[in-house]
Amino acid sequence: MTNIKRTHNRMTSILKYAVLALSVTLTATLHAETDPKQSKVQKLSNKQIECLSRAAYHEAKGESDAGMLAVIHTTLNRVKDVRFPKTVCGVVYQPSQYSWTKHNPKIKEKEQYERAKRLAQEVVDGKHKDVSRGALYFNSLHQRPKGTVCTTRIGGHSFYKPVAPNK
Repeated sequence: MTNIKRTHNRMTSILKYAVLALSVTLTATLHAETDPKQSKVQKLSNKQIECLSRAAYHEAKGESDAGMLAVIHTTLNRVKDVRFPKTVCGVVYQPSQYSWTKHNPKIKEKEQYERAKRLAQEVVDGKHKDVSRGALYFNSLHQRPKGTVCTTRIGGHSFYKPVAPNK
C-alpha cells in the first residue's frame, strides 16, 4: 500500500507541475498576442495615418492598389528600420526622401486620396501583407540604388532593400 501511495503522490506532483507549466505557457502566449509591440496590427495616430495617406497618394495615385500598398509598406518598413526616423511623418518629411514634400501640393483627386486613406488604414489594421517584400526604397526610374537588391516591380515603380551582409 505504501508504494501505491508514493506513486500516487509522485503522479499528483507531476500533474501539478504540468498544470503550472501549461498555465505559464498560456499566459505568456496570451500576453504576446495582446502586446502591441509584438502584434502585426499597428497603432498610429490620425496625424501619422494622414502622413502615410498623403505619401501613398502623392507617390502612387496613378498606380494599382498593389502599387499604392507597396509605397505604404515601404514607408512603414522605414519606420521600423534604425536608419530612418521612428514615426511615419518623420519618414515622409525627412529631407530629400519624398520629392513632393518640398512643394506640399494640394490633393486634387479626392477619390484617389480616399483610396490612399482606405488602403493605409487597412495596412495599419493588418489586412494586407507586405507586397514590397521588405523594401526600404523605391523609385520610378528602375535604377537600383547602390548596395540594394530589387524586391519587386509594381506598375511604374521598382522597390529595393539593402543587400544582406555576408556572414
